[in-house]
Amino acid sequence: MKKKVWLVCGMIGVLLLGGCGSKSESMNTMDRAPEAQFTNAASSGGKDEWYSFGSDIEEKPSSQEAGTVLYNTAEEKLIRTVTMRVQTKEFETLLSYLDGKISEVGGYIQYSQIYGGNADYSGYRSAELTVRVPQSSLDYFVSGVGENAAVVYKTENAENVTLQYADTETRLKALQIEQERFLELLEKAENIETILTLEKHLTELRYEIESYATRLRVYDNQVSYSTVNLSISEVKRTTPVEQDPSLFARMKEGFINTCYNVQEGAANFLVWLVTNFLYLLIWGAILAAAVLIVRKCIKKVVLKKAAGKETAISKTDEEQHDRMDTEK
Repeated sequence: MKKKVWLVCGMIGVLLLGGCGSKSESMNTMDRAPEAQFTNAASSGGKDEWYSFGSDIEEKPSSQEAGTVLYNTAEEKLIRTVTMRVQTKEFETLLSYLDGKISEVGGYIQYSQIYGGNADYSGYRSAELTVRVPQSSLDYFVSGVGENAAVVYKTENAENVTLQYADTETRLKALQIEQERFLELLEKAENIETILTLEKHLTELRYEIESYATRLRVYDNQVSYSTVNLSISEVKRTTPVEQDPSLFARMKEGFINTCYNVQEGAANFLVWLVTNFLYLLIWGAILAAAVLIVRKCIKKVVLKKAAGKETAISKTDEEQHDRMDTEK
C-alpha cells in the first residue's frame, strides 16, 4: 500500500512539473508573439496571412521558428467612441429618427435623459444619449445624425486592444490546458489528501479561467459595439459652422449672436416676470408691511426720545426758577 501511495505521489509530481513547464512555455510563446508577428511579416513581404484572433488561434511552423503562434493584424481590435454635440429645431422629429436608425443598424440605447421644457423658461429641451451601435455601422449612423441635425462638436477616439486581447487569449488557453491535466490527475488519484489538493488547485484555476474569459467577453462587446455619446439641444436657430471664417464674417456672426441673445434674454425675462407675478405681488405686500412696521417703530422711538428731552428741559427750567426765588 505504501508503495502505491509513493508511486501515485511520484506521478503527480511529474505531471505537475510538466504542467508548470507547459504554462511557462505558453507564456514565453505569448511574449514572443508580437516580435514574431513583425519578423514574419517582414520576411514574407507582408503577404503572409497566417494570423488569427479569438477562438481561431492557429499555429503554423515558420521558416525561422517552428510552432510560433501568430496573430492576424489585418483584424485589429479597435474600441471606437464618438462624442457629438448637435442642435435641432425639431426635437421630437430627431428623437424619432434616432430611434428608427438605432433599430435599423441593430444597436441599442444604453443611457437616455431628456430634460427642459416646462421647467425651463426658454421652453427648449435637451437630451443626453449613450448609444451602442455595431462597429460596421458606426460611420453610417454618425453620418445620418449629421444630416438630420447641426453638428457643433464632434470627436472620435479609437483604442487599439489587439495585443491585450491576444495576451489574454493566450493566457486563457494555457490555463485551460493546465486544467485538463489536473482533471486527468484527479481521475487517477486514490488518496484523499491528494484529491483535496488537486481540487483546491482546480478551484483556483477555474477562477482564473473565468476572469480571463470575462475579460475577453468585455473586449468582444466593446469592439463589436461602438459607443456614441450624443448631446442634443433644441434651439430656435442653429449655429452655422464655417471653416476658417474671415474677420468680417466673425464680426458679423458675433453681432448677430449678441442681438439674438439680447432678444432672447428680454423675452425670457418677460416670461419669468409674468409667470412669477403673483409671487412678486405677495412678496411685495409682505415687504411693504414690514417697511411700515419698521417705520412706525422708529417713529415711536423718536417721539419717546423727544418727550424725554422735553421733560428734562422743563425740569431744568423749574430748578432755575427755584434758585432765583431762593436768592431773592
